[in-house]
Amino acid sequence: MDKLEYEFCSNVPVYKCSFCGKCSSFIESTSYTSIKTRGCCWYFPKYSLIDMKNIIDSGNKNFIYSLLNMDNAEIYQYCINVNGEFNKKEYEEYLKETFQEDSEVSDFDQKLFFRLCPFATTKGCSIAFDLRPHPCNLYLCREVINSCGKDYKEFSKERKDYYSYCNYYSDTLKYILMDNTVDLTKDPFKAIDILEKTEIPTFEFKNLKPIIFNADLSY
Repeated sequence: MDKLEYEFCSNVPVYKCSFCGKCSSFIESTSYTSIKTRGCCWYFPKYSLIDMKNIIDSGNKNFIYSLLNMDNAEIYQYCINVNGEFNKKEYEEYLKETFQEDSEVSDFDQKLFFRLCPFATTKGCSIAFDLRPHPCNLYLCREVINSCGKDYKEFSKERKDYYSYCNYYSDTLKYILMDNTVDLTKDPFKAIDILEKTEIPTFEFKNLKPIIFNADLSY
């Protein structure tokens, strides 16, 4: 049996699943990257303004500066994208030779088989959960969700509520930066300083009971 738990710290929530790392036979964990035990870490992190605000408020402002200096980071006006590994050549060969149309794989974006998060290592994520963008902390593979059954309903609602919170306050922070005629491309240091000084209401987290489940390893 495995357990799905919900924790939060510094306005950052995280789903902790004891089954993570045991999913080598699942579609979402299929990896043709340099790390075969990658799991579902195929997401290229996108840091929204509320993600940055939470990181700053947790005392990790220097981490935002480090993102700005990464060679694989793309700095936009109101977000930072960090690119990971994508083996385009192997993906194109895969499409020609082994692409499966009539199978369970066909409804899954098979490009993800060839993607690897820049923070992924053979031992898991290299950064603490309060340094990750919120999609990373609240993602669960569909196998775990299905295994949790109707008990997952409250977790799903909490996830949607937090996403709505993040979208709303990222827009709020965006308009504050616009009012100050600054953004991350014009003057990132001033933008970060404004984010630090701006007060944002924290999310009202719920105390969700852990879910005990039995994952189907027959995939």
